[in-house]
Amino acid sequence: MILINKNNNNKSALKNLALISQVGISVITPILLGVYIGQWIDKWVGTNGLFMIIFILLGTGGGFLNLFKITGVFKDKRK
Repeated sequence: MILINKNNNNKSALKNLALISQVGISVITPILLGVYIGQWIDKWVGTNGLFMIIFILLGTGGGFLNLFKITGVFKDKRK
């Protein structure tokens, strides 16, 4: 019986670790993508960081949207 509880605790800890990792990756990826795209457009157009700031803000918004989706804030209330 003790081994079963210990195994369940390990599974729960691994699930939590996977969720934390998924949240971190889902938030940082759009921000880094925004930095990359913004720098590329800035080089192409010849501006000094304008598009990078715009795309960082868009990436941050996308990251938080992903966070809300993962945590279930946008679940359908009719269920």
